[in-house]
Amino acid sequence: MKKSYLISSVVFIILIAAGIFFYAKNNPSKTPIANFVECAAAGYPVAESYPRQCRADGKTFIEVIEPTLCTGERPEICAEIYEPVCAKVNIQCIKAPCNPINETFPNACRACANNLVESYVAGECAQE
Repeated sequence: MKKSYLISSVVFIILIAAGIFFYAKNNPSKTPIANFVECAAAGYPVAESYPRQCRADGKTFIEVIEPTLCTGERPEICAEIYEPVCAKVNIQCIKAPCNPINETFPNACRACANNLVESYVAGECAQE
């Protein structure tokens, strides 16, 4: 009698645990994903593109890459290291407004050596 009571109790507990597991899996109480950081942290796959992308709940979230500003004194000599950057170059024009253009430089030093460059991000500029 005690064995059958013990076995039925264990089976009952397993069924309750399985029910809770399947309910939680099919009815998540999580907040909706709002940005790339939340998407990646939730474990959704991240495409190793530039910038990286994460897809969740039928939406694609793109990583926000903060630019590095060219501040301080401009370099006169740069090492010949190829680590391309995409720089925002302020163009000089006759009639305003003139929007900056993106230009690929071989490295950050060479980008900041140009007086018209205000900032850059790692990697080559996207082809438009």
